[in-house]
Amino acid sequence: MSVYRWLGRGDWTDAALHSLEVSRGSLVLAGPETLPSRRGIALLDAGRPLPQERESTTDDRWRDVRILLAEPLPDGAWVRLWTRVEQPPAQGPAAAVTAPTPADSLFDDSAPATPRGLWRPAAVDALGARVFCREDGFLWVAVELGSTGEGSASVAELLVLTGDDGPVTRLPIVYRTTPEDRALDRAAEVDSGDGLLGRYLGLVASQLRHTSSLLDELPVQLSPLVAPDRDDAPWIDRLARWVALDPDQLPPRTDTSGRRERVTHAVARHARRGTADGIRDEIARRTGIPSERIELEEPLLSAEIWRLDANPLTSALGLTTGLVAADPGPPALDANAYLDRSALIDPRDAGLPVHATTAHRLCVHIVDGTPDEIAAADVVVQSERPAHVWARTCAVAHETGADAVVGVDAIPAEGPPGLFDDAVQDPDVDGPGIRIGTARLPRTEDSPHHRPAPVPTREGEAS
Repeated sequence: MSVYRWLGRGDWTDAALHSLEVSRGSLVLAGPETLPSRRGIALLDAGRPLPQERESTTDDRWRDVRILLAEPLPDGAWVRLWTRVEQPPAQGPAAAVTAPTPADSLFDDSAPATPRGLWRPAAVDALGARVFCREDGFLWVAVELGSTGEGSASVAELLVLTGDDGPVTRLPIVYRTTPEDRALDRAAEVDSGDGLLGRYLGLVASQLRHTSSLLDELPVQLSPLVAPDRDDAPWIDRLARWVALDPDQLPPRTDTSGRRERVTHAVARHARRGTADGIRDEIARRTGIPSERIELEEPLLSAEIWRLDANPLTSALGLTTGLVAADPGPPALDANAYLDRSALIDPRDAGLPVHATTAHRLCVHIVDGTPDEIAAADVVVQSERPAHVWARTCAVAHETGADAVVGVDAIPAEGPPGLFDDAVQDPDVDGPGIRIGTARLPRTEDSPHHRPAPVPTREGEAS
């Protein structure tokens, strides 16, 4: 089993940063984004595997270094790995390790054998590198970031591994053993990943790991809840198009939850699109008008239609019923035909003259709606209505009412307190003789059946 160690540890406190900074746990370029070119580097001492970490004879040194990016590389940004092995303190004082320079660095295509004390770069944008120095020592790793634009690479973590479980170690030892060659003065050697075969298989494995990581991340990128939503990775916009949702109708990127919610429920809303409930929900969602204030009226539902009843004795078509004589129609016009008001129709439009004024019509009422609300709601209605439906949006006043129940053969209860004999006392105070409840109206010449209200009298006086 390969031994590994995380070097960033989430805060990068052990790293020496030059023109870099830590943002949300990741390494990024520091400085203003307006500069035409930026470059920074971080130095980390990886050391070597601890004795208690070793589980085999081949995990004695770090052989593999990997970068984990927090985000895909933006345009104009790049990243590069550097490795360097220094002698252990027991063999002498360690040299001061500085950032890579041309004087103490090799090229990325140099020979595999790498001595101690020299920086060796990996290819630009390579997310992994092999440590080709086989000498015993402590490993140093440098992470270089650069950009020619506003974006910056974001390095989430740095990983070092012993690499003893690489692809080449899975082969039988006979396939990775180089026999002794006395003519070349070369001893027998077992390829543990640093030889030609190990490097080639490592390159193939790196490409396969990249492909495998893309497949592993595919469910994440296809989920609206966690898919990236950035200018360089607009997966929410892509998912919106896949579910037939116009990305321009999504909320701005500042409303992340709103954008993800729209895409998540787009398919369910498509099933209700064009219905009364679907139009009401869409108006409320896109305009902010409460759904309680949105009323949809279909005139056809309240239209009165004449039809035959279920009794065949009184409603037998052609026997007990009849139709008026048909209009001879064009070109013969009778006295009831009006110019420009008669026309022939296709068979598919049968019944349209009867229901033309009510069919395929929708009225959207916004209770106590303002002109701005009506305009905003009408935009939604015109985009969500079925193509064959005519729709209009208007404001209506808020209506209030109270339920009333009239009983049959019910004895009225006593009148409200404070009224003498259920009569109107003072029209100036109590109103013009109209009362709610059991109050009686005063008798007038137009209504002689109303009995007059009794006049209160003092004791001893005639009423």
